[in-house]
Amino acid sequence: MQFPWYVTAIGAALVWGVHYPLVDHALKKLSLVSVLLLTALPIVVLALFFHRTLAADYAVWTTLDTGPRIRVLALALTSLLGSVLLFLSIASKNATLASLIEISYPVFVALFAWLLFRELHINTSVIIGGLLVFAGVAMIIWNNP
Repeated sequence: MQFPWYVTAIGAALVWGVHYPLVDHALKKLSLVSVLLLTALPIVVLALFFHRTLAADYAVWTTLDTGPRIRVLALALTSLLGSVLLFLSIASKNATLASLIEISYPVFVALFAWLLFRELHINTSVIIGGLLVFAGVAMIIWNNP
């Protein structure tokens, strides 16, 4: 069964809506490193069940040139750095405000999709929506220093 993209996107938003307060709560009790490891644990466990897929991906990896390899490795680095920065923001303020600022990332997705891959996902409604998002971010920062 395949769901429409917007159903899974809303589902992801609901899960993140639960996840961020859990991160906030955990950071009040545990170190940043422990919380990061706890969020990565399901991925490690999942890897145990997909060894054939991982082996096939490794075979593809060995055929990649340096440029594509760097972009794939950048995925790991940006994931870790994004999580660390978000968790530090949550620990410094709270999950609600951190997530409201972090939710501006789609504007950067559009920018980097164009810069890195020359994919253009921008139209008038995206520009207006992006401006509204940044106006909201500015209001949040202004009223919650």
